[in-house]
Formats: sequence, structure tokens, C-alpha cells
Amino acid sequence: MAYQSLYRLHRPLTFDDMTGQEHITRTLSNALSSGRLAHAYLFCGPRGTGKTTTAKILARAMNCEQYPVPEPCGTCNPCQNIAAGVSIDVIEMDAASNRGIDEIRELRERTRYASAESRYKVYIIDEAHMLTTEACNAFLKTLEEPPQNVVFILATTDPSRLPSTIVSRCQRFDFHLLTVDQIKHRMEHILDHEKWKSDHEAIQLIARLADGSLRDALGILEQCSAYGEEQISAEHVRSVTGATRTETIDALIKAAVDNDPKSGLEIIEQVVYSGRDLQLLMRDLTFVFSRLLLYSETKGQSGKQKLHGFETIVDSYHGQISRHLLLDAVELLHEVSGELRHAHFPQFILEVALIRLLRLLHGRVQPAPVLKPDEEKRAEEKVPQKKEPVHTKQDEKVSAHKSEDPKSAVRDAGQVDEQETTQGSGKEGSGKEPISLADLKDFWPRILQELKKKQKSTAAWLEPAELEDFRGELVCLAYSTDYSIHQMRISEDNHRKLVEEVLSNYCLMPVRVKAIIKEEMSEEENANANANANSEVYLPSENKPESVQAGPAYPDQVKVDQSQTEASYSSGEQHGQGEKSKKAPSAEDAMEIFGGKLIEPD
Repeated sequence: MAYQSLYRLHRPLTFDDMTGQEHITRTLSNALSSGRLAHAYLFCGPRGTGKTTTAKILARAMNCEQYPVPEPCGTCNPCQNIAAGVSIDVIEMDAASNRGIDEIRELRERTRYASAESRYKVYIIDEAHMLTTEACNAFLKTLEEPPQNVVFILATTDPSRLPSTIVSRCQRFDFHLLTVDQIKHRMEHILDHEKWKSDHEAIQLIARLADGSLRDALGILEQCSAYGEEQISAEHVRSVTGATRTETIDALIKAAVDNDPKSGLEIIEQVVYSGRDLQLLMRDLTFVFSRLLLYSETKGQSGKQKLHGFETIVDSYHGQISRHLLLDAVELLHEVSGELRHAHFPQFILEVALIRLLRLLHGRVQPAPVLKPDEEKRAEEKVPQKKEPVHTKQDEKVSAHKSEDPKSAVRDAGQVDEQETTQGSGKEGSGKEPISLADLKDFWPRILQELKKKQKSTAAWLEPAELEDFRGELVCLAYSTDYSIHQMRISEDNHRKLVEEVLSNYCLMPVRVKAIIKEEMSEEENANANANANSEVYLPSENKPESVQAGPAYPDQVKVDQSQTEASYSSGEQHGQGEKSKKAPSAEDAMEIFGGKLIEPD
């Protein structure tokens, strides 16, 4: 006899012999015992979970000579013929290759003939979701009212693609994925029957890599048995499947936790060029980080979790990563798994993922400035002095009149507050350093990531933008002319308000957003520069040149030439020139320029 695969050779012949799916086998056994059989069944579920096996057992049981019985006897002629696949009354049909309306018409004609040797004529239609719409419509009437003693069993892995008119005419049974323990126990039984030797770790690894499919598990086991060794080991399983060693995963997680990018990149290169399955690697990393999260939720009760060989890693890193960072890490790894499916060179994807994981766990590290020896000596000599509050004449007058006139005190205090507000920003007054443009640029990738969580379309429109300026409460975003549509979209209220919300949360202050095109910005800057060049600029009287003739409205102001204006702008002495600009003039400066004085109220 020709060699048969393990999943065919060890296909269960009774409901009791099946692994898992007790909710289905019990229902069908009771229906067979009572003789209440439906005319059409629909078996749905993932691959390798027992749909075709259940259909064959059901066909044998309803044609058994001892019917009605909960199980086929396996000794009568109908049971043996159906099990051997030679019965002419049990027809298996592949809907993937017989999906047209002509094949359904032929099937409908064949159902008119009575069964030859069995009680029921059974049609097992596999991959039923591949039937065309026309074929399904032609099949409806026959499926709803089939001839006497005709039973249809439809099997599919994607029931959502079947018309509801088909599904409503069948009794539907949903098959579930098998657990790792169920697959492991079944493989141990087959190993005993085949008299093969295997390590416990190898069986555990195969059961975990099977993804709930017993047929996949038996396929991996059969491959490993043909590897050429007398005993199947875990290393043989890794060589066949491309799974990464547990020690390598531990070293990669250690590099991430210890903030060691050099070791992490070396491990990734080793994994890529050793031919390991990178999807399996990402799945294992996601599993470990998610179990670390579950470990913290269950307060360290790792014994109640199924860790499948990762117990040592989870115990080692428990408590080293906070809960919110674990949540972000699991989401990041899941996102990278999707990117790997379409990657032409996956090593770059993994390296960038490692860098993103390091930044997520440890934040952005600001490098210390490198000082020359003479600069270090000067820096050591400088001792920071605590700034004393500056008392102006206006402060003295306000304090002197507090008890005399409350209204005057309130008015004078308001003037002082206005002066402080003009001279410095609100963040400086609160004792915190203000958020600078450089800080915002450093945190920009995290802001984009936060926007992706809230609304991916907004993040897509914002991504090509460049941070051009951050002054006061206004963030200026600059787009090139190639991204004019992005600038228009981000300026819409729904996108702009979402960006302002995220930026405000980061800056701890209300923030407004303005998006412009770079050409518009340059034209605006040129217009301002031309206007400044043509305007008359006046300086205090002590800088008055002798060549000035008549003129300004005030005697203490003089007109200067264009070179002086440009010099003052370049040195940051004019008001409103960005980060180099001088602070706004105070009331004392105004009195000094205009020769004014404070007048006491009556």
C-alpha cells in the first residue's frame, strides 16, 4: 500500500476519537441516536480543526446497519466502504474546482436517483464558499427541499462569503481552534502508535507553532521525523519551521530593556541571515510582552498562565517595564508584524522597530555637550546665582499706595502684571522652562504616533509637514508645493482641531496650528523684508547722528540709514525678529524716550 500522510492515516473514525469540538460531536451523536437528522449541514471553522473528518463520521453513522446509533460501528459493509472511500453513495465534491452553474446542475440531476447500497445518499461539498453566485442561486431549491434520503454537508473556512440564503437552509456548526494541550496530547498518542521518540520540548514547540490546527501539527511532526535522526528534538523543529531559539529572544528583549542598541542590532542581523521566520519572531515577541502585561494584571501569578516555554523570560523581566509602556510595546510589535508582510528587505523593518522600541521604553536621550578643556574650566568657575527680584519705581509706588487707595493699588498692580506679561512668557513666570521649537521637533514622532491612535487620516495629512516656527501659542507647519492637498486637508477644522488637541496636551497650554506652503511663506517673508527696508526707523537721542536735518515728530528720535537698520536686525535689537529679538520695551523705557513722568492720582 502506498504511503499515507499522518493526518490521513490517523484520521478519527468515531466521535469519541476526535480531539476537541465536544459541542459538535455531542449534538450530532444525540441527533443520530434519536434519528432526527437534518437534510443539510454547514460546518464552518479554521483549517485542520476536523470539518471533513466530522462529515465522514456523520455519513458512516447515518448509513450504519445498526442505525440509529450515536457512533458508527465500523464493522458493517457501509461503514467499511465509506471509511475506505469506495462507497458510491457518499460523494465528495471540491467546490473550488467545481464552482460553476453547470456542475451544480449536474449535481441536481444526480440527486434524483436513489442510493445504491446505503440508507442515505450524502454529498460532502468542501470549500463551499468558492461557489459562484449563479451556482448558489441554482442550488437553493435543491438544498431547501432535497429528494428523500439525500443529505448535504457543506464545509467552509469562510462562511461570510456564502449567501445568507444558503446559510439559512442549513444547520450551522462552528469549529474552534484547538488548544496547545489538546494538540500535544494527540501527538503523544500518535508518537506512541508510530513508536517514534521525541523530546517533550519538541512536542510543546510543535503544538505551539501549529496555530490551533491539528493537521498542521501532524505535518510538522512528519517533516521532523524525516529529518534523519532517531529522536525528534526541539532543534530539529526549529530547523524545519524557522522558529527562533528562546535564548535569542531573551537576548533581544534584554537589549531592549537595557537600552543596548548595538547588541540588539547584532542579534537582528544574526536572526535574519540564519534564515529564521521573522513572522514567528514577531509573534513570539508579541506573546512575551503581552504575557508580561498579563503577569502584572494577575499580580505575578505566572503559574496560572500558559507560557509555552517562555516562563523563564517572563519571570526575569516581570516588574521592569511599566504597564502603559507594555501596552504601547504590544501595539508597536503588532504594527511591525503587518509591515513585514510587504517588506522587500525585512532587516531594515526590524532595525527601525528596535529603535522605536528603545525610544518607547527609554525616551529620547539628550547627549551632553562636548566642551573643550578651557571651556570646562570656565564652566566650573561660573557659580549659578539666584536671581533677586527686580524692584522698579512703579513697584514701590504700588506698595506705598496699597493702604491709601485700594482701587489705585489694583490699577497699578494690573500695570505691573501687564509689564511682566509683555517681558516674558507665561511658562517662564510659572517656574518651568517654555517648550522650544527644538523640543517640539524632538517629540514630533511621538505626536504622530499619538495621532495615528486617534485618527490615521489626520496623521497621514500631517506627516509631510515640517515644523517651521513655534512662537507664543502658534505652531507654524510648512508644506512643499508637492503637498498642497495635505496643507488644505490639515487646515480643515476636524483635522486641525485634533492636531491642536494633541499638541496642547504635550505643551500643557492652548496651542493653535497654522499650515502654509513654503512658497507663500517665502513671499511673505520677502514682503516683510521689503517693508522693513523701506520704513523709517528711529533710535533714542543718544545715538543721533549729526547729519540729521529736521524732522521726526518727537525731538528725541532721529532717522538712521539702511545699514544701521540691517545691523540692528542682524544683532536681534529690533522687536519681533524670532528667537534673537529683544524683549518688549517697558514703561520706564517709554518714560526715558519721551521724557514722561508718573503722576499721582488725586
